[in-house]
Amino acid sequence: MKKTWGLLISAVAISAMLAGCGADKKETAAGGGEQAPAASGEQAAASADNTINIEASNWKFNQDTFEVKAGEPITINFKSTEGYHGIGIEGLDVDIQNEGSKTITVDKAGEYKIFCNVLCGPDHGKMIATLVVK
Repeated sequence: MKKTWGLLISAVAISAMLAGCGADKKETAAGGGEQAPAASGEQAAASADNTINIEASNWKFNQDTFEVKAGEPITINFKSTEGYHGIGIEGLDVDIQNEGSKTITVDKAGEYKIFCNVLCGPDHGKMIATLVVK
């Protein structure tokens, strides 16, 4: 009996996690009002004040690459526009979920992997972008 309850509770918990990302998913007809996703390999430079705006939807980020300057404060603004997502940046102290901002300074130039840090559904693993620090 204990095994049955454990399996039932586990199944409900996993279903809730997977449904969280797709709950706000909108289907639109061809030619609808939704903006097309950024082209693969598209790069965006940070504004003069080294700010980047990252938006997540089911199951992608608004850009593949974000560029910033090394050694200067970088403000990262994050927002989930569809579903529930978060971001982490490999090797950096960044952990934002659903919506928020964080300011960091990265002294070492290089490429850092941006990933969704909230288990959000079937294509969660594909939610990858790159932070290029020059």
